[in-house]
Amino acid sequence: MTQKSIQAFVFFTIIILWGYFSFPYEILQVSDEAGVRYAFTPNAKAYVLSYGTTILLTFCAVYIGLVVGFILALIRFSPFRVLNFIVDEFIDIIRGTPVILQLMIFAFVIFTFLDNLYAAILALGLNSSAYIAEIVRSGINSVDKGQMEAARAMGLDYQSTMREIILPQALKNILPALANEFISLFKETSVVGFISVVDITMQSKSLQAVLYNPKPIIFTGLVYYVSVKIFSLGVRLLEKRLNQND
Repeated sequence: MTQKSIQAFVFFTIIILWGYFSFPYEILQVSDEAGVRYAFTPNAKAYVLSYGTTILLTFCAVYIGLVVGFILALIRFSPFRVLNFIVDEFIDIIRGTPVILQLMIFAFVIFTFLDNLYAAILALGLNSSAYIAEIVRSGINSVDKGQMEAARAMGLDYQSTMREIILPQALKNILPALANEFISLFKETSVVGFISVVDITMQSKSLQAVLYNPKPIIFTGLVYYVSVKIFSLGVRLLEKRLNQND
């Protein structure tokens, strides 16, 4: 057997065993006069929807994080010291305070007029932007400075050089780090229950209280594990495609 075959065998063995011993079958059971039957119950529907909430939080926050993070990183390379100082302080504040505290401030202090789901998206997105800004900055610094000088000598302006030459190379260098940030953010969404947003972690905790059974929480661990594996596979395929012309 090849290494990939062994890895696939281990992966599916883990999924099957973990799922078999932890899947909360009770959320599919309906009791009536004919006995117990299985159906897509409201509890099962709520669990699926809560996973959708987790995915929504992740992708929306990643989008905000990427856009704001790239802007912050580019500002760090600007000659304006005041802007650099403001961005540095913003990044230090975000990285120096717990994400749970940021969530509560956004939901209960700043954006009290918004639904907590939107407040969570903004809080997670801005939190991610601080880390992405540092990732992008390190990626740009990893590109040989001579390429900027050569492009400017050929007549390209600063914006064109960054867009056409520097950023494409930096993106390839930082892709693994961005993937790690995406995966970390996916798992960090589990804290949104503190502001009453029902993600999959919050829903599994509610089911555990209803069923008096820890299976929903344990099964949710499998959902996270499989999701991260799928995300990681997608990133590896993207890296492989980007490296085809190297």
